[in-house]
Amino acid sequence: MPFANIRISKESRVLHGWYIYPIPYEMSIKGFFEKLITKEISPECGITIEVSEVIEHVELSETSASTAIQVSPDCNIIVELTSSMGVHIHYQLKNDTIATPDLILQCNCFMIMMQNVHQTQLHLLTFSQLVKANCKQILCSNLVS
Repeated sequence: MPFANIRISKESRVLHGWYIYPIPYEMSIKGFFEKLITKEISPECGITIEVSEVIEHVELSETSASTAIQVSPDCNIIVELTSSMGVHIHYQLKNDTIATPDLILQCNCFMIMMQNVHQTQLHLLTFSQLVKANCKQILCSNLVS
């Protein structure tokens, strides 16, 4: 039976180190990844990755230390190639840590404004304290500070 040595990472973190899995039949590289994380290929595998993860790119190589070639996730895993020499597949996942906090923090208009200020390094206006400030000016000053 053909096999593939799999590694999954996100940015510089390795989520799943090199581990050999069988390839039951010819399928796409993306399909193989989906079957791995849903544990259809190997129920006892220790991959704990969300199904919603998106593949940024995939690299193939003959050995874990050799030069890797970037391929499309839609390419098929060729059974003849993997049965003779095996294949090392490195899945690089997209980094979504920036998108998640934005969704959590942007719950109202004020939070959206403050988040945009922090992201673009803008500075809000500063107001000098007025001796006789009305309630509207005090509220504006408090919000800015």
